[in-house]
Amino acid sequence: MANFIQRFPLSRFDELVPLLLRCFPDFWEVRLARGMRSFPYDLRLFCAVLDGRRIGTVGIHEYRFLLDGSVTACGGLCDVGVDPAFRGRGYAGKLQEFALADCREHYPSCPMMPLYTDKPGVYLSRAWRPCEPDRTREIRTEDFPKRNAFRPDAGESALDVLRGKRPARNDTEKTLRRIQRIYSRGVSFNGKCVRSPKTWLELFADPEHEWVLEDRTYFLYRKDRLLEAYSTDPAHPVNAFLPVQGGHDANKIMVNLQADGTKIMKRIAELLERKQLCFPIADTF
Repeated sequence: MANFIQRFPLSRFDELVPLLLRCFPDFWEVRLARGMRSFPYDLRLFCAVLDGRRIGTVGIHEYRFLLDGSVTACGGLCDVGVDPAFRGRGYAGKLQEFALADCREHYPSCPMMPLYTDKPGVYLSRAWRPCEPDRTREIRTEDFPKRNAFRPDAGESALDVLRGKRPARNDTEKTLRRIQRIYSRGVSFNGKCVRSPKTWLELFADPEHEWVLEDRTYFLYRKDRLLEAYSTDPAHPVNAFLPVQGGHDANKIMVNLQADGTKIMKRIAELLERKQLCFPIADTF
């Protein structure tokens, strides 16, 4: 397996485009048409190579989230794809097992979660299970209808601002930083993600995302659907709600419990049983 699956340098992304288009045409055709020639998150990418030909991919991106008030790091499984001409031969399973083994080494307390997929049945046999929290507190668009929404013109240069490497230079960059700060200081819950600058830039750059910014509160909509809202005002009504959980359309969030003997995984299993673990939709792509 070590020879079959090889690390792929992201600096050679263009070489991978034909395979990505064969594996994930709906996602990558749209993304490339928008001029976005990169993955939507920081990741370590691996390729399955057979007779000198790249036939599949698997990615691992570090996913950091709150668990009982502390930050927990794990590996997130992503971009498991096999060239359609080579499907049905067990390669997807080998890629997944490779990623799981890698995460057991790098994140022994919490190896791998979550997974974002529209084919949850494919993963059930490998200790994955849907993450389905109590949705009674999920935020509803009708409670906070969209008003005066805007789309920030966020380019790659804004990454340095989001990373805190330089001060904001214009109104747009100041707005991005305000939203970023409101999120970090807003309501906390088990599953709230510690977003990377790359994730923030993706959220701001998505043409289907629209924002409403108040004094100490923001709202994020996908078209007309409210995905999340955070406020640093304890009395603001949005603090009574949780962000939308799940995925776009038929996509689901799943977690892997292979390391359920660890203290952290036992706690996660307990929260899942109680439906008290919520990964927000805006942190998945």
